[in-house]
Formats: sequence, structure tokens, C-alpha cells
Amino acid sequence: MADQIQIKDLLLRTIIGINDEERRNKQDVLINLVLYADTRAAGASDDIADAVNYRTLTKRIIGLVEGSQFYLVEKMAAEIAALCLEDARVERVSVRVEKPGALRFARSVGVEIERGRERVLIALGSNINAEENMREAVRRLAARVRLLAVSPVYETPPVGTINQPNFLNAAALIETGLAPADLKAQVLDAIEQELGRVRTADKNAPRTIDLDIALYGDQVLDLDHRHIPDPDILKYPHLALPLADLAPEQRHPETGETLREIAQRLAASGIVRREDVVLGP
Repeated sequence: MADQIQIKDLLLRTIIGINDEERRNKQDVLINLVLYADTRAAGASDDIADAVNYRTLTKRIIGLVEGSQFYLVEKMAAEIAALCLEDARVERVSVRVEKPGALRFARSVGVEIERGRERVLIALGSNINAEENMREAVRRLAARVRLLAVSPVYETPPVGTINQPNFLNAAALIETGLAPADLKAQVLDAIEQELGRVRTADKNAPRTIDLDIALYGDQVLDLDHRHIPDPDILKYPHLALPLADLAPEQRHPETGETLREIAQRLAASGIVRREDVVLGP
């Protein structure tokens, strides 16, 4: 079990709540944190560079809370947790946020959440200036989340709209504390926009870059009309093959098959592994 760093009874004032008075007047919020981290390196070196700097982290939390105007305590707690998990040394965090005196006859009302990191498989694809855009997408992904590995690259014929260049496809394994919706909006969609992705009614149209959540741990969920795990994992080798390269023994949370088994049963006709294109970290 990881070591614990505890920040107790951080009392701040901010706008929090849904009624008119709460939107006008700042209220007290009481924050308690437990950060789960391996402190052995810091304990051996006695060097702050090896430690979770709880002073810096607390200043960032103060800035977040006092500068915010959240409606819900749940949202505030989630944002605090995400901020804590930006430090790669923090493996998991427990956040408790209370509003003292929010309920008559109660000392306080509060929410306690626990968040950790998930390993997420991201699918990448491009057929416009593909090599450059794929490399740049991986570089920008690594700048925003913890990038663990990148698969080999496969050249694949287009699906659906066939009168267009072949695609390059790959996958990335990342670790993140972001929720699926935040990962999509703040990281994947942002990188697509930066690299000039233009979405049209034709989902098979050429694109500078395509970044999608293929698997989010072992979770099954729907996000912005997209199902996770991506249903195409079970249909198309251009998605299944790079995922299996990264996590061959990971099981599909709906079918129970390993990614290796899925890739092996899909015909890979026309798909070429591009040894000359390397994206990895």
C-alpha cells in the first residue's frame, strides 16, 4: 500500500452553491486531502525534487478554489482531485470538501471522493501529411498526459470512402487521472483542433489526425454518442492490431477476449506494418 501525505482542515472562502445568496456571497469550505504516493525516494535522498511538494500543491488548490464559482461541491472535489493527480508521483487521492453550516442543525455537509489513474488506450489515425501529423500528435499527447508506450505504425486502406490516400494507424498507452469526458475534451479534441482536424458528415473522410479513446481501463460507458470500448475493436484489424501490440493480454470488458485473440481472428488483408515510421517515446 502506498504511503500517505495528509493535508488537513484547509479552510478557504469561495462562491459555491446554487441559490441566489450562495451566488452572491462567499462561503467557507473545509478541504481534507490524502495523497497516496511512494515516498521512499524522498526519504532516502532528503531532496525536495524527489518529493510531492505539498506546499506548492496547496497553493495551487487555494488558487483553484478561491478563484472558482462552482455550483456543486462534487465538481469542486473532482477538480481538486484532478489537480493533485497532475503530479505523476501521486498514485491516488482522497478529497473531502465540506460546507460548514450549510444545513440547519448539521455541523457541515460534504462530499468525499477517491480518484486514481487509469491506463487508457488511444487510437490514432491520419491520411493527410500522415507521418508528420502522427508524430506531432504523439508529441503533444506526451506533453499533456503520461505517455507509457506507442505501438508500431500500420498502413491501411481506407474504409467506406475509398477514393482517398491510405491511412497510417497506431495506438498509444497513457496513464491519466482525467475522467473520460475531460480526457476527450481537454486533450484529444484539443490536439485534433491544433493539428487542423475538420469534421464533416462523412466520418470516413480524410483527416489530419484522429484521436479516440479505444479502451478506458476496464470501464464500459457512452461518451458523446461514442461507446467505450470502441465497437470497431471487434471489427477492424487496423484498430485491433496496434492495441494488441501494446496490451496483448488486456481483456475486452464486454466480450472477455484478450486483445491478442481479437487481433488474431480478424483478417489483416491489405494492412502493412511500417517499420520505417516510428512514433514512440
